[in-house]
Amino acid sequence: MTDSAAGSSGVEAGAAGGVDPRLRTWQVRIFFSIWTAYAAYYLCRVNFAVAQPEIERELGWSSSMIGWIPSIYAAFYALGQFINGQLGERLGARRMMTAALFIAACSNLALSAVSSFPAMLAIWAVNGYAQSAGWSLVVKTISEWTTSRRRGMVIGLISTCYQVGNVASWLLAGWLCSSGWGWRSAFWVPGLALLPIAAAFVVFVRNRPGDAGLPAVRDDVTPESAAGVPRLPGGERMGAWEVLRTTLDNRVLWVLGLGYFCMNSVRYFFLNWAVQYMAQVHGRTIKGSAFTAVALPLIGAVGAVSSGWASDTLFGRRRAPLCAIMLFLLAGVCVAFVHVPAGDWVLATAMLGVAGFLIYGPDMLMSGAATIDVSHPQTAAAATGFTMAMGATGAILSGAGVGWLKDWAAGDWTAIFYAVAGLSAVSAMLMVSIWNARPKGAR
Repeated sequence: MTDSAAGSSGVEAGAAGGVDPRLRTWQVRIFFSIWTAYAAYYLCRVNFAVAQPEIERELGWSSSMIGWIPSIYAAFYALGQFINGQLGERLGARRMMTAALFIAACSNLALSAVSSFPAMLAIWAVNGYAQSAGWSLVVKTISEWTTSRRRGMVIGLISTCYQVGNVASWLLAGWLCSSGWGWRSAFWVPGLALLPIAAAFVVFVRNRPGDAGLPAVRDDVTPESAAGVPRLPGGERMGAWEVLRTTLDNRVLWVLGLGYFCMNSVRYFFLNWAVQYMAQVHGRTIKGSAFTAVALPLIGAVGAVSSGWASDTLFGRRRAPLCAIMLFLLAGVCVAFVHVPAGDWVLATAMLGVAGFLIYGPDMLMSGAATIDVSHPQTAAAATGFTMAMGATGAILSGAGVGWLKDWAAGDWTAIFYAVAGLSAVSAMLMVSIWNARPKGAR
């Protein structure tokens, strides 16, 4: 089996006896179809963070009250990750992501038409569940179309979709909120944009090479990679309960999930509150805050790609050491935010960029490459769903928890930054405990 790059996307191409041009074409097609679809998810996800200050002002809600909306999103996202990760092993990305994109679009359209707090909670919960049928399916599909040799790099490249999607969402929502259309347009415009993308996804994507009449690509489906797992006769696929048992019996996956719980609390703190932080502490307008806060995901994309490359080439496909180093540094950056003078938005923007670089590397590795590395080949979607569910549970803290802490501190951000610094350090120590974890059975 060979291992070569496919075009500028960096997607690997491998087939017995040489590189099949059809395989190369399909890999590029799959890569960009998934990249575009998952980037589009973010148009209908992080737009709430930009509209949040305007909703709070117009409807007269407190920070702790409005913080419940991203928290309910995270709770249903966590539930959906666990459920949809299991379903994804059976149904695949083509059907599930198409349906999820359509539901996410409709939930944004619905949110733009309501002013009731219970209605917003319910609608954003539906959006959270729909959005959960995303990343685990992306990772599962990419694992079927690539080998383990450059898995970190490939998933690093594909992960730029949600950083670019984050940037596009914040810029679009910031512009819309500052226009005459108001905050409601930050939901109905992305909702309409997502509908044709859902239609294109079902046309262009196939779940695995076999669905396109091509030989298998994955190189880590070996007896060694399934050590301790009952083998099914005739190469049959595992049943749902066996997939669940195999996933939950994986000790390293539990450590990874707990680390991601802490890390994702920090990531979603920045995603949910960076715009409001720039507005309240540094006196920026909502539009200006959104434009400066994009430093977080924009520089984060560089962190994700470089981390994928480094874990493949410098750390011998071990993901945990790089995660630990970056998370310890992130803890220091969070503490440093306490000392940024109010009104110094240039320094704050630079700090957001550094934080983004240090966040998105571990985020991509922990929720993507590392999860595939330590999971059974037939449970990639379920394992990713488990890790993402743990991370989304941590993200609940970044909504209502941060809102409550902010109200308790009378608007002061000091305690919040110390709290997220502590979470970063705990995540780093968990990664130290699985320092030598690497892909099983890879050749």
